[in-house]
Amino acid sequence: MTDAPHCIFLNGLPGSGKSTFARSFIESRRGWLNLDVDVIRGLLGTFHVDFLSAGAEVQPLALAVLREQIAAGGNVIFPQLFFVPEEARPFEEAVVAGGGHVHRVLLKEETAECWRRVEGRANRAPSGSVEQKILTMLSASGGVDELQRIETQLFAWMDLPEPLRVITSATPFSEVAALAYE
Repeated sequence: MTDAPHCIFLNGLPGSGKSTFARSFIESRRGWLNLDVDVIRGLLGTFHVDFLSAGAEVQPLALAVLREQIAAGGNVIFPQLFFVPEEARPFEEAVVAGGGHVHRVLLKEETAECWRRVEGRANRAPSGSVEQKILTMLSASGGVDELQRIETQLFAWMDLPEPLRVITSATPFSEVAALAYE
């Protein structure tokens, strides 16, 4: 680990591979926490009833875990779709308040491929799963067209003084880990 803790916010479309990338990223990195909000959301009984409300309910828990990990000097990779920078602000502020460094990364994947993955995951997942809830929500909003709309919305991140660093699933983990040592 470095002197100060780091948090890599791994943003991207549903199906872009954020969770998979984060799981693989931490496998050989001692002291890194994969703070996957969808995993925590799936632990709440209410997510079956109201998926969106469960997302709001899990945010304080995710924020508390993030604060604790940063305060302990640990690093975090945080795979989460933040539509606009304002959604990530409380999390980024918690990292900075804890003496940590914020790194913003966008995992870019073609929207058609993301849609294929979302459908495939949902079809393999148990009934009522997070994966099926995501497919249902996206389908109701237009499917691949909704993913294209979200992708356009993600470009708001590029207007920040420190915009997202864009990677793909082929980007070596070492390149992403190097963010913590710049």
